[in-house]
Amino acid sequence: MTMHVQAEMNRDLLVSSLNAVAAVQTEGEVGWVQFSFPGDGQVVVSATSHNMSLKSTFACKYNGSGNMKVSGKQLSEYVRQLPGETLQWNAEIPQRVSIKCGRSSAKFNLVQDPVSADVTVPKMNCQVKIKVGSLERWLNCFRDFVSVDDTRFYANGALIWLENTNGLILHAVASDSLRLAKAELTDGFLAEAVNSDQVLVPKKALDELKRYCSTVNAESEILIQWDQQSLYFSAQADDYVLLSRSISGKYPPYQAALPKEQNIVLSVDQKSLLESVRRVLLFAEKNRIIKMKFDGPAIEVQSHTQGLKEGEEVVELKTPVSDPFDVCFNGSMLAGILTCIKGSEAKFSWENPSRPVKITGDAQSGVSVFFLLVPTRF
Repeated sequence: MTMHVQAEMNRDLLVSSLNAVAAVQTEGEVGWVQFSFPGDGQVVVSATSHNMSLKSTFACKYNGSGNMKVSGKQLSEYVRQLPGETLQWNAEIPQRVSIKCGRSSAKFNLVQDPVSADVTVPKMNCQVKIKVGSLERWLNCFRDFVSVDDTRFYANGALIWLENTNGLILHAVASDSLRLAKAELTDGFLAEAVNSDQVLVPKKALDELKRYCSTVNAESEILIQWDQQSLYFSAQADDYVLLSRSISGKYPPYQAALPKEQNIVLSVDQKSLLESVRRVLLFAEKNRIIKMKFDGPAIEVQSHTQGLKEGEEVVELKTPVSDPFDVCFNGSMLAGILTCIKGSEAKFSWENPSRPVKITGDAQSGVSVFFLLVPTRF
């Protein structure tokens, strides 16, 4: 039996919904999206894989109802190139869908897959309603530090949990073995269900959540949920749903890397140091290692490629060093940390130069973050 759905769609809203579910389609086993016309004036666009599901909703006028699957990549490439006009959608389920927009028209055969791609979010132990602007600032502190090392799968995610000891704090820890970010959010959210559950959220889900935050108003709200037992993490707004499987396993004991004492504390202009590190990296070998010599009122930042080139920069310290010392870092990782730091100053704290350095910036409203960087050999 053939079912018909005829619709008039806003081309930009369709493109936005297809973009919202595109992250799932980068995985090899998924090349389609499901369109659902439930008959209430809303169109539901969804796609799902073995570890993440995405759903986007938009309003349009249509007649008929039903579900259909179509090649998301082909449809997205075509629709993005259409003019910004009203798009005519005519589906004959389960055979094909015809699209007409201005002078352009196309037909797509529907995917013959009876399995539904409906995205249903289960109830979870922890629920936090958070402003998008606050969520995005918090994510930016640690998202780029999540490991993607297949040999340490249990560390391939950001550890997230909620604390309610002395006021609500939303915590996140992420590490790629040579550097670590610890971020705390204390403002811009409200806990609707509090639990001690901790989950490891994959980088892919965090990247998608960051993408969504960049497309909506910073004052809008989104519901974040997670559950340690069922290993789920989700984000929900009025027109958007992300549901991700969390990573099973115990996160490495990152507390062991934290400085127990701050025996050396130095401050430097963040912009000057970042610019110098980037220039010196032009002379570094493939291992991207730079040497930093702390002596008196300045730092000498050096790198070289043996027998070919060498570079050196001098950066003034806010406070002079009484006992000179040298330390080597991966310059690219140091630059990544300095890029994330807010404010004019970067503060470096050591227990001793052979241990990881703690790096912080100026205080931010509602967000507290510090970074650790492990020294290496020159």
